[in-house]
Amino acid sequence: MDQAYLYFDDKNEIFSVHGSAQHEYPLGALVFELLDLDLEVYLTHARILLEQFRNVEFSEKQTIPESLAHPDECVYYQVASFYHTMSEAIRKEAPALFDLLESFCLSACRKFQRQMDYYSHALRQIQLGGPNDTQLSADDLYRQLRHSGNLTITSELMENFCRTFPETPATMKQYIEDGIPDVSLCRTALMFLEDFISTMKNLIEAAEDFRTLVQATLVSDNGRPMREARGQAPGSLLASLAQNQDAVYSKYHQMENDIHIQTRLLTSGGSNRKSGISAAVFFASDNLPALIFLEYIQMCSANLSVAVCEHCGRLFVPFGKHAKYCDRVWDKTSGATCKDVAAKLAYAESLKSDRAKELYNKTRNRNQMRCSRAIGNAKMKKDYEVWRDHARLALAQYRRGEITWELYEEIITQSF
Repeated sequence: MDQAYLYFDDKNEIFSVHGSAQHEYPLGALVFELLDLDLEVYLTHARILLEQFRNVEFSEKQTIPESLAHPDECVYYQVASFYHTMSEAIRKEAPALFDLLESFCLSACRKFQRQMDYYSHALRQIQLGGPNDTQLSADDLYRQLRHSGNLTITSELMENFCRTFPETPATMKQYIEDGIPDVSLCRTALMFLEDFISTMKNLIEAAEDFRTLVQATLVSDNGRPMREARGQAPGSLLASLAQNQDAVYSKYHQMENDIHIQTRLLTSGGSNRKSGISAAVFFASDNLPALIFLEYIQMCSANLSVAVCEHCGRLFVPFGKHAKYCDRVWDKTSGATCKDVAAKLAYAESLKSDRAKELYNKTRNRNQMRCSRAIGNAKMKKDYEVWRDHARLALAQYRRGEITWELYEEIITQSF
């Protein structure tokens, strides 16, 4: 696994993976996006692919062009296609989480490169006449080195194909020209699926756990920020979880051992920096759930206000005390957000209510005028009171959507 680097700057966070560019997101982006995504879809697809190719006997002589000529039967083509579709969807829905997830999914090449470096170092120790850290013989180390080298090459090909799909990556073209068998690449594709399935299972489990933690500290039962609804600060509630040794909290608190502190150059802009580059303390880990937990801790420590959008039902940080709707895009065609849609619905409801109220007032005034002219007509006055009660009930029912406009109009305009 590659280490991801996470830095907190007030209510923003900055992270990068494997020397990639630093990206800045609002605090809470990882937790929110993890809870928004339906990762079961991708887990199921990966499992289907693995079952389809798990027991296939890959030819020791078949080349890349021969396999690519039959894409439905080519495991690394199917894996790259699956990854491309998955990455396009997650990148749009969860850009912050995808920044970390991508490198966790495509990290095999660098993992095997580290193995090569390890075995190479051990061989150099033997060549210099000293003991080696592995306790393996020179012949065993050569075999391990060749094996790791082969996996480094094929995993790099797999990673590049996933990134460039449907185009063939430049690194693969030389192997195509040389007619090198692709059996190792096929096996590497299966290894990719196994690692991906493991990652998805961990994240799906983490999503349920973080949903529980968020409900315990950040969001009340009515969907409003905990401090607003109960007068309790998230930081205090988090401290209570720790003191009571809450099972879910303790599970992720133990993962903090997988997090290390490193000083790195900070190149992104931020609220506390005047210059473009400065030194900063980053949290580093190869454990993705541990980093998400670290973000959750920061959210609670900052007493971040978190609410449930009354339109889409997802978590968001309210821009004001009375904000009820988030800024996520709801209508992909028009680009309208939940806030936009809710405003239009509220306006439509207000027009609907005004129209109904106008008819009620107009008819009531007319009926009151009739009664005022019929002095001493007790029956008319009683009939008016009955009509008024029915009309009020009909107005309330129409506003709640329980009756149609036609029925409402019929009740209101009924004479007595």
